[in-house]
Amino acid sequence: MTQALTLGKAALDRLMPMHLCLSEDGQIRFAGPTMRKLIPPDAKTAEDVFVRAKTAEPVCVMDSIRSAGAGSRLSLRLRCHPQTLLRGHAVAPGSGSLLLNFGFRVGLSDAVAAFGLTESDFAPPELALELMFLQEANRAIQQELARFNRHLMLARQDAEREAHTDPLTAVLNRRGLLSAMREALDGRDGRCFALIHLDLDNFKPVNDRLGHSAGDRLLRDVAQVLGRVTRSHDHVARIGGDEFVLLLGGSWSRQALTGIGTRIIEGIRQVSPGDCDVSASLGIVLSAGYGPDDIDRMLNDADVALYRSKRGGKGRVSVAPLAAAGTLTMLPGPR
Repeated sequence: MTQALTLGKAALDRLMPMHLCLSEDGQIRFAGPTMRKLIPPDAKTAEDVFVRAKTAEPVCVMDSIRSAGAGSRLSLRLRCHPQTLLRGHAVAPGSGSLLLNFGFRVGLSDAVAAFGLTESDFAPPELALELMFLQEANRAIQQELARFNRHLMLARQDAEREAHTDPLTAVLNRRGLLSAMREALDGRDGRCFALIHLDLDNFKPVNDRLGHSAGDRLLRDVAQVLGRVTRSHDHVARIGGDEFVLLLGGSWSRQALTGIGTRIIEGIRQVSPGDCDVSASLGIVLSAGYGPDDIDRMLNDADVALYRSKRGGKGRVSVAPLAAAGTLTMLPGPR
């Protein structure tokens, strides 16, 4: 036997907190506690609350609601928050009214944030609760993964920086220099640069007479001297012992390179400890004519130019010929 069941407003609020009761012409009669949070306080009709979910649907919102009352599934968007999609159904309980009941579906998490909804805004058996908990758990997992990935990226960057840095002087080491040269010689943008290979003159007496701590201090001072003659996009490297290499980006004339070399030699003499008379011999090559596979050849050519300076009396600058052809130019340093 079928019997009619009459529910009061309080029971409807508990069982279906997202219900909305309309008159046949679309006037709002009453709404559940959660639905009242979604609709504007001055809304009088269904047209004040909803817009069509899709442009292909009937222009009139009430036509969609009446179709749902005949058995169709109801989908509407909130006029004040169109990204919130509500899905549900409608029934005609009599007395000239339509009773609508909604759920959020996949837009739940956005709606919770937009309207400040809590667990109490949903009926206990509502699957939205489980979906909300799953979405919150997924969000927490995603945030934790993002934080872990950031830490991993920073740790990788720190490890790479450490692997490319000389621990004594904090400039690049040989590995870092080779990486910088590969990037500069890759030929993709045609960048030019000059490579300066320098070796300290009379460095051994510093260690012999003043101790290795004095030698280490001088190497750090030399790195600072080199840092002062370079720019932010240039590179300074210590490739072993008292040998340093500079990569200076841009096109350079022999005169400009000689000026930089002279400043380097004079700067190193100024930080020379006691009467050790430490200076530097420099060999310079230009990148024109070298390709990505010519790193060893370029370093060797700079080394040849360096030892030409050594043999010429030390404290000098030698510019190697271009990779294509030319003669080696040796220029004296400051005296």
